[in-house]
Amino acid sequence: MVNLYDKHKFISKSTLAKLAGVHRNTFSRYLATRSHVLEVLGVSPNAHKLPPEAVRYICEDYCIDLPPELQDQELLSRSELYQKFIRHLQDAEQVSLRLRLEKIKKTT
Repeated sequence: MVNLYDKHKFISKSTLAKLAGVHRNTFSRYLATRSHVLEVLGVSPNAHKLPPEAVRYICEDYCIDLPPELQDQELLSRSELYQKFIRHLQDAEQVSLRLRLEKIKKTT
């Protein structure tokens, strides 16, 4: 998934942990291993909400796919990479449908 995080939204550590599918304590241990990077991004170890730059880094580093409501929809719609991704999904869906139809024809 292409992540184009809304540059104006802060997000809590617990929300990111839920999106990552891990317990918040596990996520906190992960964040502790990245404390040197987060400090450069202006995040204190006790921060509850993370600034957009930190969210972007964490999502890329931890491979978290953000739901559409947390992404910048205008930027997403203009992204060439996102458009290619959508076309690829549509092409894959068409191929899958064609294969299913051929399978049905062979069985009848």
